[in-house]
Amino acid sequence: MRDGLAGRRAVLGIAGLLGLSGCGFRPLYGPVQTAGGESDLAEELAAVRVGPVYERTGQILKRNLQRRLEDSRPGTPARYQLTVVYTPGVEVLGYRRDGTITRVRYTITGNWDLATIGVPPQPIARSAIPFRSLDSFNIPDLQFFSADSARDALESRAMEQLAEEVARQVAMALRRRKEAPPATG
Repeated sequence: MRDGLAGRRAVLGIAGLLGLSGCGFRPLYGPVQTAGGESDLAEELAAVRVGPVYERTGQILKRNLQRRLEDSRPGTPARYQLTVVYTPGVEVLGYRRDGTITRVRYTITGNWDLATIGVPPQPIARSAIPFRSLDSFNIPDLQFFSADSARDALESRAMEQLAEEVARQVAMALRRRKEAPPATG
């Protein structure tokens, strides 16, 4: 009984993949078909250098982006500069009877811009709409260390989410650029 169910699932999975390939679905990080043959997107992503991002949370964001982009193929020469700007926001969600805050929500809104490294830099792509990351945490009674730990964990999660989204959007922009037919002129 169990073997028959596994076999049916495998057949359905293969049929689903064949259906996706018929509608034009391509894996984001898969090989890119160009006029000159097949190209590797990982090499393009490794050529992206993340520009300066300030503050402590900005350094967390920069490291997360570097792990996703530059570290995929160490030693790849830089061809692109990624500039990321984010704006943090704080909203109080809960109060105690004495007026002290019990819950806080952080909102991180970010935009990115990708250009070639050169003089003058040529724009490649930019975020069409800002990405927004939301997270919140409770502030415990008289436990300042716990509150700081909760805030640090929240900031790390928010920067991780922002880095994931920016890296995904940059990968899509570079893939579209590689797949585009060369301009004739």
